[in-house]
Amino acid sequence: MRRIAFILILVAAVVGIHACAADAPTAPKPGTGGGTSSAVSVLLFTTDANPKAGTCTLIQALVSLNGSPVPDGTSVNFSTDFGAFGQNGLPLVSIVTTNGAASTALCGPAAGGAKVKGQVTVAGKTNSGNLAISFQPGSGVLPQVSYCNPSFGPKEGGTTLTLNGIGFSGSASTTRVQFTVNGVTKDGVVSAVTSTTISVTTPGFPEFGSPSLAAAITLTVMTPSSPTPAVLSLPSCFVYGTEDTAGTPTVTAVLPASGLKSGGTRVTIIGSGFSTTGGVQVFFGAVEATVVSISYNQVVVLSPPAPFAPDKTNVTAAVTVKNIASGLLSNDDVLFSYTPDMHITAIANGTQSTDAPFSPVTIYGTGFQAPVVVTLAGVPAIVQSVSATELVVLPTLPPNCGGGSGAAVVVNITTGEKATSESGITFTYVVVPMTITGLSPQVGSAGTVVVITGSNFPLSLADAEVKFGGRIAFVTPPVTAGSLTVTVPVGSVTTNPVCTGGNVAPALQNVQTVDVTVTNRGNTCTATLPQVFTYQLPCVDPTPAPP
Repeated sequence: MRRIAFILILVAAVVGIHACAADAPTAPKPGTGGGTSSAVSVLLFTTDANPKAGTCTLIQALVSLNGSPVPDGTSVNFSTDFGAFGQNGLPLVSIVTTNGAASTALCGPAAGGAKVKGQVTVAGKTNSGNLAISFQPGSGVLPQVSYCNPSFGPKEGGTTLTLNGIGFSGSASTTRVQFTVNGVTKDGVVSAVTSTTISVTTPGFPEFGSPSLAAAITLTVMTPSSPTPAVLSLPSCFVYGTEDTAGTPTVTAVLPASGLKSGGTRVTIIGSGFSTTGGVQVFFGAVEATVVSISYNQVVVLSPPAPFAPDKTNVTAAVTVKNIASGLLSNDDVLFSYTPDMHITAIANGTQSTDAPFSPVTIYGTGFQAPVVVTLAGVPAIVQSVSATELVVLPTLPPNCGGGSGAAVVVNITTGEKATSESGITFTYVVVPMTITGLSPQVGSAGTVVVITGSNFPLSLADAEVKFGGRIAFVTPPVTAGSLTVTVPVGSVTTNPVCTGGNVAPALQNVQTVDVTVTNRGNTCTATLPQVFTYQLPCVDPTPAPP
């Protein structure tokens, strides 16, 4: 048997986007270093850079090769140094791309900072992108930045920037605002702090030649409820650049990149050159969306219903932004996918034994879109890959040596949509019971070597646990499915008994009879043979009665 730790998957629908802090995805500089290629671009975005501890936040990788989206099915390997990904409860997950985008969800068990990396290899070329997430304590009055004013300024610096929000405390001397552009970090000069605003003068980045530079801001500020400062990540509140209402807007990405055909999905459009003075219009195909908020480098909208299309299973629409004052329209190469309703149509490799290593299960259907979580017969599975019509997952052990059949359930973390397989499309755990048939010898004292016979014992020494009564015995090789060799532990009775029945010291005398239990630590299965081993101790002669 094998030892597999039971995976507890954090399932949390990523909903409720809050102003700038939540609507502000980030596009950090693609990773550089040995073995990287500038032909591959990997940009990471998030719906909320400051989620509460115990929740999840949506993360999207936008991947291109020589300026064009990578082929569908390209794997993005996400990793994190804090928390776990919602699909599998692990710090590593691989998701395949659709229209150049791959999505996952990072869940934080506690307050702390997470560094997320998305790495891609395509056409023999490798690169990566990075993202900082700061999980906040789940209780108390927490600071929150709702928006930055202004949202842009010259790269020479000197802009008086106001961070508007709630829950700020402390003074200019206890507050730190750092600006990071293309991997270079500089401190701004904080001049004033109130409970709802922080004023800071931006540093300059004249060394960069680009006319538009996204700045990731890290805010360290005191809070009223804790002596420890809070650290907030503000990835897209400010851009070094100038707003040109006569210029052409540019759309880089949309987050999320898919939504329900009925519309109403809250979508953040990332780019530059959006007019905050003259306003913008946003179109999904030819259908106009409802604009919620505008800044220089992002627009938040509610998606309109999907346009009519003969192919109801694959509806996509180009997302374009029009600056109303100039009439200029953005590029139309960034797509939003209207996902069909999720359905599960079949399961391959749907019967597996808990007595052998699990193998991948393929779930067929429609409308699958990462990030998803999957359960098989009520037990969380590890998601290995996601495509529109196919999921590949790895089963995990049911608790308490459980088994039986049940439905496959897929939940989209972003939308909350749920699909359950119909009757007849099930996954089955086959549990081979463990039995104890005998013990030799059945009497003895601590240190006695005993051979336990039976069936379906653990094959790994690390997985085999044997108890005499409630005390763990020492298991020695060899370990086979039919027998275990153990050394009897000390019993709970350690006082030598008085000799009875004609026994004379130091004759062995029965003192205690106990159950023997074998447990497979790998799959938690147990077997017990009741009252099968009798402890013996040397007896002592009765104390003579006084004369």
